[in-house]
Amino acid sequence: MKKITIIIVLFFAVSFSFTSCKSDKKEVKKEMATQVYQCPMDCENGKSYTKPGKCPVCKMELKAKKAGETKVEDHSSHNH
Repeated sequence: MKKITIIIVLFFAVSFSFTSCKSDKKEVKKEMATQVYQCPMDCENGKSYTKPGKCPVCKMELKAKKAGETKVEDHSSHNH
C-alpha cells in the first residue's frame, strides 16, 4: 500500500511541475507579441512594424518600441 501511495504522489508532483512550466512559456510569448519596431528617423510619421528589419525609406535599422502605437504594419510584406 505504501508503494502505491508513493507512486501516486510522485506522479502528481511530476505532472504539476510540467504544467507549471507551460504557463511560464505562454507569458513570455505574450510579452514578445507586444513588441513593435519603428524607424528612429520617423520617416513614415510614426508607422510601426511587427518584425525587426530596415526602414523602407531611409534603410536604417528599425528600433524596438512598446506596443500601443497606432499604425502597425506587418514588416514581412516588404522586400529587402
